[in-house]
Amino acid sequence: MACVTRKFPEHNKSEVVKEEADEEEMMDTVQSISSAYPTELTELGKCLVKHEETYTGMLILAFTAISWKDTTICNRTASIICWTLLRPVTTGNLLPEAVTFFFNSVLSALQIHGQHEVCNNALTQLALFIYESLRPRYPELRAVMSEVPGINLEALYQFDQKLMDPKATKLGEKKRKDQFRKFLAGTIGTALCQQFKKEVHIKNLPTLFKKPKEVKDMVLQSEPLGLEALFAPTPAAL
Repeated sequence: MACVTRKFPEHNKSEVVKEEADEEEMMDTVQSISSAYPTELTELGKCLVKHEETYTGMLILAFTAISWKDTTICNRTASIICWTLLRPVTTGNLLPEAVTFFFNSVLSALQIHGQHEVCNNALTQLALFIYESLRPRYPELRAVMSEVPGINLEALYQFDQKLMDPKATKLGEKKRKDQFRKFLAGTIGTALCQQFKKEVHIKNLPTLFKKPKEVKDMVLQSEPLGLEALFAPTPAAL
């Protein structure tokens, strides 16, 4: 964390948000503020990233930490550190294997922490940043996305078309994030607190009291014995 610092605007964010009446515009305003004042590397961070081995180790550590079974580390690392470290090299020549590693790391973290709303928001935003920044130059990301369980490939194709076409009308950041969240819904696994839950099945208990047997009336319910036919007068006797 000593390598990363976050800049904040001098004016109050709430005052800017209150100027917008529509809820969607309010969300876009808040997100535009956060984009205008992103996290940046400190002088120590800038010094460390000049060394390739150190920089690579920091990236691997950051993108591995988001899969640790600690929601606090996941949230802080995904929202502050990962993109701050990765952003400077997104315009460079990254290996396709490195790009898929970073993206797969986010998907793995979603499988572990996606049930938590705070972690889900941070990881979805990170995945969207990576996909929008690197997808035009790395088609491998499209192949990774197509393997997400339950993803709508037609909707993904349309999303890619708008992303690749500079003249296409871009959706707002909130709508893009919501759409991307739907794409990644299939990666979310079972919560850690539910993974070892033992289902309890209680069988139906036997009745405490036996039902009394019904006493049958032998006279009324007995089958006819043919006595009536024995004493019935015959036509010859008449």
